[in-house]
Amino acid sequence: MPVETSPEGSLDRCPNCGLPPRSLTVCTNCAYNLISRDVVAPWGHQKWEIVIRPDREYFDTLEHEGVEFPEERASRRVQLVGDHVSIGRRSRRLAINPEIDLSGALEDDGVSRRHAVLMRQPEGHWALIDQDSANGTLLGVDQDPIPANHPFLLSDGDTAYVGYWTKLSIERVEPDETPQLDAESRPSQDTRNIARRRRLFEIDLLGPLRVRVRGEDVSIGAPQVRAVLALLALRIGTPVSVADLEWALWGDDEPKAAKQAIQNHIKDLRKAIEDGAIETTQPSGYRLVGPKTSVDVFRFQAQCASGHSLLEAGHPGAAVAELIRALDLWQGEPLLDLADGPVGTTEIVSLTERKASAEDDLFQGRLELGGHHALVADLSKAVDAEPLRERRWEQLMLAQYRSGLEAEAHRTYQRLYEVLAEHGLEVSSHLAKLDRDMLVHSPHLQWTPPSEAGQTPPRVDQAKSEWEKASRPVRRG
Repeated sequence: MPVETSPEGSLDRCPNCGLPPRSLTVCTNCAYNLISRDVVAPWGHQKWEIVIRPDREYFDTLEHEGVEFPEERASRRVQLVGDHVSIGRRSRRLAINPEIDLSGALEDDGVSRRHAVLMRQPEGHWALIDQDSANGTLLGVDQDPIPANHPFLLSDGDTAYVGYWTKLSIERVEPDETPQLDAESRPSQDTRNIARRRRLFEIDLLGPLRVRVRGEDVSIGAPQVRAVLALLALRIGTPVSVADLEWALWGDDEPKAAKQAIQNHIKDLRKAIEDGAIETTQPSGYRLVGPKTSVDVFRFQAQCASGHSLLEAGHPGAAVAELIRALDLWQGEPLLDLADGPVGTTEIVSLTERKASAEDDLFQGRLELGGHHALVADLSKAVDAEPLRERRWEQLMLAQYRSGLEAEAHRTYQRLYEVLAEHGLEVSSHLAKLDRDMLVHSPHLQWTPPSEAGQTPPRVDQAKSEWEKASRPVRRG
């Protein structure tokens, strides 16, 4: 969906959560990056709606005394915006404000206050999760209620049934034919450049060096010329001295004609890239002129930061989508043309660690989306590949535990203990506590979807929960 703007150019609503962002750069509600590459939510091309109506067939399958099918059969269509859409009945006293409110004109007393939640998935579809409601949630009139706190993927045209008579139909609709905003971000203080949506050149460093000028690939053949361009791209917008270029290419073994060689390399680059893209700076150096988004490294870093912020703010669907986009930028080993020099070695280590952290965040986001069953195999490979990253062991233990593999989760902890002992290390107190909590089946380890954007619903009192379950209508055979 296009970003809505006011006449002054500020955003009326965040494309991720749908609320006023109160900022020009980052939404203060959900932490979505408002000046990211596409200027729209990762799933902006998919528009979904829920149609709500009373259903007599569903009503007749239940046995309930003193409940009559409504004479006025109000219906409503609700557009699904953001990461989480809660379903329930409004309560001022309990501060419950579901996005799909089944009170008022759509009053259905069989719907719990916090009944269910729709959680958007990274690919744009939606999953339905019952929140241990009193009367349950069905995906078909002839089916039993779905298990609580377990995501069920929905497709276009699927229906769900809640309460005494309410039918929810999910529909994918065509987005409005409105052109996307071609916005410009404000220039950073350390450059003289405005980051425009259209880039005159693009440089990829996360894999074999690739240069595109006005969308056309440009060949940079000589290895040292590629190395000079790679360093200038890593420092885009800031001066790079000749001494730094010599150090990156030759270290302490620079030849006597090093300065002349650098000048020749710059001449070759100026012929290949847009005129004026490489400036000569004083006292002695060069600067690549252009927006940082022209270099894939900076797009990767920005998307990783955005994904992490979205994850911290409680938006795993948006976080996973952003992190997948970031990791898709990697096309092989990074900075190959600088790999043999001292500068390249440091940069490669930093980028590789950043990639691993993004992968950790991606695993975490998938866990929070309820994908623990599919994650067991992926995380098993991940801990084998990098056995000293404790966060991945923790994620694997949680995925196994939530998948019903409790004994396997404890064996994973024992294996981690042995791996760390081989390196003279000890398991952190946090993981030791996690293992103990699993052994006693601590309730907080169970997966529970958030009911509202960025929030986790408070736990229902156990006695009240048992009373509500005992009051469920009996389904006819």
